[in-house]
Amino acid sequence: MTFYDNARQHKKLSTAKTLLMGGAVSMLAASVQAAGLEEVMVTAQKKSQSAQDVGIAITAFGGEAMKSMGMTQPIDMAPQTPGLTIKNVLNKAAPIFTVRGVGNTAFTSNSVAPVGVYIDELFLPSSSMLTFSLFDMERVEVLKGPQGTLFGRNTTAGAVAFITEKPRQEFSANVSTTLGDYGLRNVEGAVGGGLTETLSGRLAVKWDYQDEGFFTNRINGSNDDIGSTDTLALRGALRWEFDNTDINWNIHGGRDRSENEPWVAIGRRDPNTVTGNKPELPGPNGGDVFTNSCADPATTNIKFFIKNCSNNLGYRDPYEDLREGEFSQVPSLESDSLGTLLNITVDMGASTLTSISAYETKDSYIEEDFDGGPFRVGDTSYANDISVFSQEVRLSGNEPAFDTMDWIVGAMVYHDSMDVADTYGYTDRVNHDVLVEFTQDTTSWALFGHTETQLSEEWNFIAALRYTEDKIAFDGGTYMVNREPDFTGDATFFSSAPILEDDEIETTEVTGKLGLEYAPNDDLLIYASYSRGYKAGVWNGFWATVAGDHVATDPEYIDAYELGFKSTLLDNSLQFNGSVYLYDYTDMQLFADLPDGRFAIFNAGSADIMGAEADVWWRPLDGLDIKAGVAYNDAKVSAKVGLLDFDDATPPNTPELTYNALVRYEWNVSDSLLASVQTDFAYQDGVFFSLDNLKATSQEDYTLVNLRAGVASADDVWSAYVWVKNATDKDYFTENLSSGSAGALSGQVGPPRTVGITLSYNWE
Repeated sequence: MTFYDNARQHKKLSTAKTLLMGGAVSMLAASVQAAGLEEVMVTAQKKSQSAQDVGIAITAFGGEAMKSMGMTQPIDMAPQTPGLTIKNVLNKAAPIFTVRGVGNTAFTSNSVAPVGVYIDELFLPSSSMLTFSLFDMERVEVLKGPQGTLFGRNTTAGAVAFITEKPRQEFSANVSTTLGDYGLRNVEGAVGGGLTETLSGRLAVKWDYQDEGFFTNRINGSNDDIGSTDTLALRGALRWEFDNTDINWNIHGGRDRSENEPWVAIGRRDPNTVTGNKPELPGPNGGDVFTNSCADPATTNIKFFIKNCSNNLGYRDPYEDLREGEFSQVPSLESDSLGTLLNITVDMGASTLTSISAYETKDSYIEEDFDGGPFRVGDTSYANDISVFSQEVRLSGNEPAFDTMDWIVGAMVYHDSMDVADTYGYTDRVNHDVLVEFTQDTTSWALFGHTETQLSEEWNFIAALRYTEDKIAFDGGTYMVNREPDFTGDATFFSSAPILEDDEIETTEVTGKLGLEYAPNDDLLIYASYSRGYKAGVWNGFWATVAGDHVATDPEYIDAYELGFKSTLLDNSLQFNGSVYLYDYTDMQLFADLPDGRFAIFNAGSADIMGAEADVWWRPLDGLDIKAGVAYNDAKVSAKVGLLDFDDATPPNTPELTYNALVRYEWNVSDSLLASVQTDFAYQDGVFFSLDNLKATSQEDYTLVNLRAGVASADDVWSAYVWVKNATDKDYFTENLSSGSAGALSGQVGPPRTVGITLSYNWE
């Protein structure tokens, strides 16, 4: 143990029962049992530490906490994570992460977000890879603020690290099944233990199935549900432990054969004023087109557009229920993934060598009915085949250098390759379809170092540096395809000739971090930090209408300043943490719908973001846990692109205020039986979905409430819980996207109220 560890180690370790629940930063990760609250262990700095001893704003959830809160996909953890929002941009797929107002709303699969998402330290570059099942998880850590030094690529906003369960010598097995309304049937299980004295193994599987979707298709008098789910995920792992070496290897894969959900059909045109006629186009009025606005989207609520407005063809959804419509297709959601990872750790006495080698592939095909109506105005399919290779080597000191400095140095090599073929089904919009087909290859390598120097028993100084080189090559473009027999060109604004690009961008950057920590005693940490973050440029993977549309942005940069504290109070029965931050953004990468109907990715002129967060974990009496978090964010962006000029705009997906809470009470019914009740809720302030801050593409504030109650054996062998998600059956939009060329303000809605029961059994 280093001098640093001795000086900062908590003194209150003793035996206590680990509660299976979650909240803000104090979620049960790999817990060390303590009197009062359990100590939460994280690896945010590539070594095991108490979360209360790390000068970073962290929210962590342990595996059992994730189960108790019904987290089945990454998107489920956002409501209980202050400062984090996650939304699917393709209905049930392609989640976009935003941390403290920093994110990217572009829905193309090659557009890499500024929040790095990792599984067992492998970076996942595309949103198409982020729709995965959470099963047999040890924990997840959400690190806020730039994390580029130790985590690497594209972490200007932060990093989300998922850590799976590892094999161990002790035998264990578990199985759980969930039954619910809408035909929900889920099964999850894992088994593991020692195979020899030095070799252990683990096998885990999860099957998610829901045979009824939340949407109903009324087209041509039908009554068919849309949105069923059918996914399967597997993971097998082996672990060799001998002498001074620990080798962890896993192979994993998944399959998705689900249906996607359609968009809600919302028009933005005046259905009473015909502005032209294009005989090539169908529409309910025989080629009439409607291009006059029915209201000002900047000042008019989306509810007005739902009731009164049509798209460019004059179509308006006749159904009041947001989940009913006349959908032109049943969109599919299909994917196959396969990957392997090898983690080798060698204790060499004075230092430890770690090697992480990983390879991941995913082939996905996602369909959407963007216009939500009976015509082929926005029936798009997104096909993406991606492969990722990563190799990282780290060397860390087991003893402090110069008796005071903990250190880590390392190198990383990374490559991903994407084959993209997106077909925009615009036959009833422009009398043909549009194909965007390209390959994109990214190669990156980096050198990094991280030090923590104990200046005294109370003061600790952190210095870190990373050198990164990125190359991103783009080859392909936009094609006009599937012309209708009566095509004349009168209805289209696309070029009949392909618009192609074959080029490469290359950037080299040095980023780093300086931090100072003050711990006057074991129960208080005060920290201040400065971080410099960087994210490589992004190629425009949307369709192009003129030469030069397929262009790459410049890199974006962030200077982040943060001041925070972490405290343990009331004889270790209360944790209270907080932080304030200030971000100075340069060349922030943004996405917008332009007035001429095009989509664009571009660099903003500047962005200023400031905010504050706090979280509490309190155990006032045995069995009762109260956890709460709050986040305030004031973000302003100034930018100019085309005819749009944004001045002090609020970034998309950035509510000014959010707060969340969880209350759980567990008590003994008898010596062998426990009972518990749990409720959690999350409040989100109003949020804009687009950079132009239109009222029509926004969601008013709302609150979601979940309930859970059940019984379990005192020896943790079996449990049975009933649960309710979205208990108040709140209707709310998770996305609204404006399209001028379609005359639409189409929306996505969150899940309705669902109820179910989960039964579990464990073997030790």
